Amino acid sequence: MKNSLLMAALVLAGFGCSQADKATEESTLSLQANTVKSEVIEAKTQASTIKPSSVFTMNSQALTDPSDIIHLPNVEKVLLANSDFTLHEQNSSNAIFYDDPKTDSLGIDAANLDFRTQYAIASYTLGAEEEGDFELGFVSLSEFDGESHYKLFLNDKLVGDFTNPRTELDFHEVYFKTGKVFSLQAGDEIKVEAIVASNGLIPEDGGYAWARGRWRAVTLLSIE
Repeated sequence: MKNSLLMAALVLAGFGCSQADKATEESTLSLQANTVKSEVIEAKTQASTIKPSSVFTMNSQALTDPSDIIHLPNVEKVLLANSDFTLHEQNSSNAIFYDDPKTDSLGIDAANLDFRTQYAIASYTLGAEEEGDFELGFVSLSEFDGESHYKLFLNDKLVGDFTNPRTELDFHEVYFKTGKVFSLQAGDEIKVEAIVASNGLIPEDGGYAWARGRWRAVTLLSIE
């Protein structure tokens, strides 16, 4: 009788441990599932805050003469990234642009790991010769290893939000339009912010290559 009771107790103990282990395992799996779900939601939320512009034209010809901006119709004035704009200094929050003479553009050193999560900033103050009613345009360069993101500000107000299109064509000019007309005055400030990007498609040094947020100009477009 004692042996039977002992066996029953052992069976119940084993069953209890088994149930406890099962509960622990289910709890762990549930936690992992919730973590993955949270990461997915966070990724979607971050992606939704960057909305690529649907108003752009991409030049079918590769950049051959770095000193030339391939003009679209209605371009009244071109503000060149690497000669007209003033670069904001690097700090704990911002990356910094560098002049890329090969493409006559400004870019960001994506090899710097801090710069992969920071925007670089450049600004230009309008003169009297740029006063008038214009639509603002933006000229970036396509890069096949990532779709860089750009923000265009007028007097600290966001007026353009652009993301380069996915492409296999490197260093082709991409022309964006804000779709808005602005009455520009002398003393107004135009500011460009850009950030690097990687699409995880081009292997490089044990990881993947990064696009460098290259851009060439802001354009003042006459009203059609």
